[in-house]
Amino acid sequence: MQFVSWIVWLATLVVAILVLVKLFQKEGVVKGILGLICLLYTFIWGWMHAKEQNITNLMWAWTGLIVVSILVNALVAAQAAGNGSTWLLSLI
Repeated sequence: MQFVSWIVWLATLVVAILVLVKLFQKEGVVKGILGLICLLYTFIWGWMHAKEQNITNLMWAWTGLIVVSILVNALVAAQAAGNGSTWLLSLI
């Protein structure tokens, strides 16, 4: 399960970089560096400009990857905790 977590993290990073490139191209270096420091800014900017920059599918992918990441990490934590948290594993 840890392997899946790493794959989801890597995919999220790739999508974030693609949106960050669009941010740099549209807004310039200062806001691009802000987006690099704080990816939440990049995420919000991406949704605000999704149609204009034609990245709606990319933003849906990023949002989906965040949700999947939360679920996978919860499962990894439940697995690590042992028998006390097996109710989460039974959801699958």
